[in-house]
Amino acid sequence: MASKNPWRLSRNVIPSRYFISLTPDFDDFTFRGLSYIKVNIEEATSIITLHAAELDITNAEANLGNKTKNITYNKKHQTVSLEFIDQLRPGTRWLTLGFKGKLNDKMHGFYRTSYMVNGEKRWGAATQFEATDARRAFPCFDEPDMKAIFTIQIIAPLHMTVLSNMPAYSIPVSPNKINKTVVFEDTVPMSTYLVAFVVAELEYIEGFTRDNKPVRVWATPGKKEMCRFALEVALHSIKYFEKWFGVPYALPKLDMVALPDFASGAMENWGLITYRETALLIDAKNSSAAMRQRVAEVVDHELAHQWFGNLVTMRWWTHLWLNEGFASYAGPKAVDAQFPNWDVWTQYITEDYFPALGADSLNNTHAIEVSVKNPDEIREIFDAITYSKGSVINRMLEYYLGIEAYSRGLSLYFDKYKFGNATTDDLWQALEEASGKPVSELMARYTRQKGYPVVTAYLDDEKNELRLEQKRFIFDGSKDTKHSLWHIPLLMQTGENENTLSYYMRDRKAVVQLNSRACSWLKINPGQSGFYRVAYSPEMISRLAIAVSEGALPTIDRIGLLNDAFALARADFIKTRSALELLEAYKSEDNYNVWREIEHGLNLSGKLISADTCSYLQFKSFARDFFKPTAERLGWDKIPGESFTDIFLRSLAITNMGNWGDQDTIDEARRHFSSYVNGGELDPDIRNAVFLLVAKHGGNEEFEKFIKLYENATSPEESVRTLRALGSFNDTVIHARALDIALSEKVRPQDKLRMVWYSNKKTHTLTWEFVKNNWDVFLKLYGHGGLGFMNGLIALPAGFSTQEQLEDVERFFATHDVSGADRAVKQCLEKIRSNIAWRERSCNEVIEWLEEKFSYRT
Repeated sequence: MASKNPWRLSRNVIPSRYFISLTPDFDDFTFRGLSYIKVNIEEATSIITLHAAELDITNAEANLGNKTKNITYNKKHQTVSLEFIDQLRPGTRWLTLGFKGKLNDKMHGFYRTSYMVNGEKRWGAATQFEATDARRAFPCFDEPDMKAIFTIQIIAPLHMTVLSNMPAYSIPVSPNKINKTVVFEDTVPMSTYLVAFVVAELEYIEGFTRDNKPVRVWATPGKKEMCRFALEVALHSIKYFEKWFGVPYALPKLDMVALPDFASGAMENWGLITYRETALLIDAKNSSAAMRQRVAEVVDHELAHQWFGNLVTMRWWTHLWLNEGFASYAGPKAVDAQFPNWDVWTQYITEDYFPALGADSLNNTHAIEVSVKNPDEIREIFDAITYSKGSVINRMLEYYLGIEAYSRGLSLYFDKYKFGNATTDDLWQALEEASGKPVSELMARYTRQKGYPVVTAYLDDEKNELRLEQKRFIFDGSKDTKHSLWHIPLLMQTGENENTLSYYMRDRKAVVQLNSRACSWLKINPGQSGFYRVAYSPEMISRLAIAVSEGALPTIDRIGLLNDAFALARADFIKTRSALELLEAYKSEDNYNVWREIEHGLNLSGKLISADTCSYLQFKSFARDFFKPTAERLGWDKIPGESFTDIFLRSLAITNMGNWGDQDTIDEARRHFSSYVNGGELDPDIRNAVFLLVAKHGGNEEFEKFIKLYENATSPEESVRTLRALGSFNDTVIHARALDIALSEKVRPQDKLRMVWYSNKKTHTLTWEFVKNNWDVFLKLYGHGGLGFMNGLIALPAGFSTQEQLEDVERFFATHDVSGADRAVKQCLEKIRSNIAWRERSCNEVIEWLEEKFSYRT
């Protein structure tokens, strides 16, 4: 059956088994390959079309003797069509394909990676196939529902480690004793994007699951000891997921590999998970608590994929969220189970819940279930909607169904679809069967339409009624022309009742009768359990502000209330000064995650008036006063018995005191830095704060010191810290030097943008000019296949807030190649327009509020 989409393959030919042999050549960075593919031909044909990109097919035949008379490539659709001399009748056939390709430097497909051994640069190779890059390594039917069994054979230099999805069962040495042929066991049925292999010099540490399956963590020579924390996390979480899902880990082994060159954070290849070094390795001396948490989060996300995505795979990329949304929710559960003192679920609100709200409040957002046709469109949906919104609506659903029913539903889903493919509706059916609740009715509105609701609330004390109305929230305040409607599982909490009230809101308006009269405060969406915002009446927000100042409101609710306030101010639901007045209720705050939201609100407000020098100086003083008590309480040194999150809060307070211009903090950062570069100690948990403040206020002398630190860094995290610092100098001449270094051979392609993204307010325009002038260079490095790099560059000017800047950005994107990132461009322009409108509307309002505050002081 032919596909209506020219990017999709026909279903007339279905693969069931592959034998793939690859021989990489590290002298000329090429590889040779031989592939046998067992296919079932549904109807007679003389042409078979499959995927191949940047490959040269050297020979092809179907069964013995039936050779091709014509091989045709379609570069646009990334396919190759094999026309055979004799027609192929229905039935099972073996395709034999010889081919060759290039070990590219793009970090996708089959690519090369470099590392140092005893001061010598060495080369290895690795794969990154998601979403559509297996076709760059071998000709294949590169679609997720065309699962097959794979036998992988790699011929590689004798001294190199060779890994793939399954254990090796045969490793004969060639007669010349230079190469070895590594043959791996057959895989289970799996999608092409999950196939993986690594060829490099590697060392490992090892542990075993409770059923004695080996778990190994690998790194390049000299970094083996940095693997121990990741191994500890993996062994814990495999056991955790097996118990939760009721399904054992499906493969006989698990390898996790830290790669020196890797485009994203990690990739969940079944049985062979690959990571960027900063997402897997922990240096006992130099790694911060934040990095330990980062590693745990990434490892557990990828392990969750061994069930969500690998065991059960989405049928097509429209349902990508079934992989990423669930892994993004299951991962934090495993982290919290292992490290309960990390307060993971409060951090989740700032790291997943708010990014989901932010991304989905744009006009140019997309639905979770979005029709995608080609590789560019598929790459575009690896974003906060798929990951964070997907995670958050899972959390909402678990609140609605209850933990037990939710878990039963997942077990049913895995049992029914294991080793196969599924759609979103398949999942809803399993959860409905387990819970007896209308899951499809509720969730389809969150996955199939863009955006989310804002619920306006008015409390009538006399009638003891709560009046509600919903409409789509759009962050620039524009109207929802589609009049979207959601079914909202509302929860409510009052100051007089510990129990939450629930109401299922199906209509645009609703009136809820309350049980208790004259409640001191009422918080809708306690625990931020639902995916919506709340716009309270002035009287309700005043009561909630008192609850905040008195410490009566739970931590997550304090965070949610403040985030909603500034989002509502941007969208012109409320005055910006109202959000700032609410902010003042947080002066006695002591929770790190709430302080992150305070920081966010202050930064947004400061940008509104940054062009007014006098008022901005006043605002900086206001911000310093906000942070000062917390900075003084925590100081610069660890306090015995302090909480895990206070470690983070110390760094946050130091950074903000310095950024808002406290000279004592800047001077102290310089003293710590001077001691460190002269051989002294510097706590890894404040090292990033110290580096950034010294760089921001430093000159040529400090710049040279950071260059030396980068060149001598012994851990991946230290390299990243110094790159961030190098990109953070205020001096425009020095910043220009940093940008030139970013594009030099000194910095790996995966890290170059760190120095671009970390430009600050004073150098942001210079950085944008640099990006424009070097657009073709960046496009060559990251375009047409890079995972998120180009989108990150496109988002760079999204903080601009003048009409002149908007017109410049519009002109640039209108005349430069942004293929595959059209939505990212529209989102960037939408944000700039919103910034302009908010600044024009609220600048004088914030200035007047400041004048009132400072005149009152004097």
